[in-house]
Amino acid sequence: MSILRKIFFIYLIIHLVKSDPINRNIKIDGNFDDWKNVPSYTDPEDNVDGTVYDQSPWFPSVKFPDCHDTVTYRPDHVPKHIYNPDVNIVEFKIAHDDTSLYTYFRVVDGGVIGKTSTGSNEFDENNPSQSSAGKYYVIATIDIDNDNTTGYWLHGGGYHPTAPGFDGNFEVEFYNGSYNQDYYIDHAANNNTEVNYLKNENKKNQFIFLPAIYNFYPQHIYWKNKPTANESKRCLDGPYQLPRPYSNNYICFTQDKAPGPFHGIISYSRSEKGNELEMRAPFEGFLLNKDTGRPTLQLGMTVNISLSLETSAEYSMPREWATDSAATIQYTLSKSIA
Repeated sequence: MSILRKIFFIYLIIHLVKSDPINRNIKIDGNFDDWKNVPSYTDPEDNVDGTVYDQSPWFPSVKFPDCHDTVTYRPDHVPKHIYNPDVNIVEFKIAHDDTSLYTYFRVVDGGVIGKTSTGSNEFDENNPSQSSAGKYYVIATIDIDNDNTTGYWLHGGGYHPTAPGFDGNFEVEFYNGSYNQDYYIDHAANNNTEVNYLKNENKKNQFIFLPAIYNFYPQHIYWKNKPTANESKRCLDGPYQLPRPYSNNYICFTQDKAPGPFHGIISYSRSEKGNELEMRAPFEGFLLNKDTGRPTLQLGMTVNISLSLETSAEYSMPREWATDSAATIQYTLSKSIA
């Protein structure tokens, strides 16, 4: 494929969004009426037979099952189809106000976002009937600097359709039947030494942009006030008080299945049926850009955003981890007001 044709194909596949005005109407309360006027995007509705496909503009000759496994790390390999209605995204939206980014997910009827099994053991594929502690992740990842050479490729985390350049995530984790934690991620490391460097910089309220491999990253819970004594005691690394001008703000480095619950500044709410979820992530949790000294995420920026849902094997067919990633959205954090 020629360079010009490939660029044109990418233009067609990546949704280009007009600059949306600041939306000060959204409240994270489980009432989704305030999302009605926000532009809506669809994702294919998967089926049990696995005959629904996505495409990546960077690898247009390869068709990917809409819902699939999480262990296919090659961009040109077709992941295995895994059916799970709890991650089967059919609609998504993005919005912002003066201080925060908002995301909306809707999965197919009958699916429940954040649904996990409960038990005292990890899932055992040799004994699938044994009760196990399930895991579920609501994920928003952002190419903040519009540089494909920094951050990671989506397929590095097992997410398809792939795209390059994703620098930071905000996520909510459900574990063993309930909410567990919310956190931000700085994707700028290729090994554990670089992860330690990122942690030291994050403690200084600095967010780093460098090339990355998905598997290496620090993730931090962010509080605008000192965390509770109980949260501080359970924090795996920290909490660390950030320097001025945010001297009353704290971060705690965490990991999957940390001894939560931890309630940072990211908030979410689900619909009564459970198949809709809204999430708010304040820009502040992305710290300050070390290169500029300014907020890493701020009004006026145009970024690329990819939304995913991911869950462990308990409710999947076959019994394997499953994920669904929506198309990458180019989004402008406009300063204008409707």
